[in-house]
This record gives sequence, structure tokens and C-alpha cells, in this order.
Amino acid sequence: MGAALAVALEDRGLTTHVLDTANGRPAKGLAIELFGLSGDERTLLTSVTTNDDGRCDGPLLAGEAFRQGVYELVFH
Repeated sequence: MGAALAVALEDRGLTTHVLDTANGRPAKGLAIELFGLSGDERTLLTSVTTNDDGRCDGPLLAGEAFRQGVYELVFH
């Protein structure tokens, strides 16, 4: 799989857009897990699947749930 871009937009939340660089198109149907990291703890926050445009249908985190911290995106 190719490149992934995570964007933090204060008014929108955390989003990602995944591109299949080997085939030159969006990575549709890709499973993504978002984890919050704190010390030795790793907590699953959400699981989503990319749409036909290689994006999630909404923010992975938004509003009060989207706080300053360390996050990990895992692509399957």
C-alpha cells in the first residue's frame, strides 16, 4: 500500500486520506484502526473502512473527543 496522510483540523477533527501509490488511485475498502497512546497504554478509539475515494466518511475524532495527544493509525 502507498502513502497515508493524517490531517488535524481544529474545526473538523482528525481525518485521513489513503492513496494506493502502486496503482495510482485511492485505497478504497481499507480497514483502519485509530489508537490513543498514553505511556505504555494503547487504547482502540475507533475502526473504520475507507470509501471509494480512499477517505473515511467522517472524522476519526472530532469535537471534545479530539484532544491533544499521541495517536496511532494502523492500516490493514
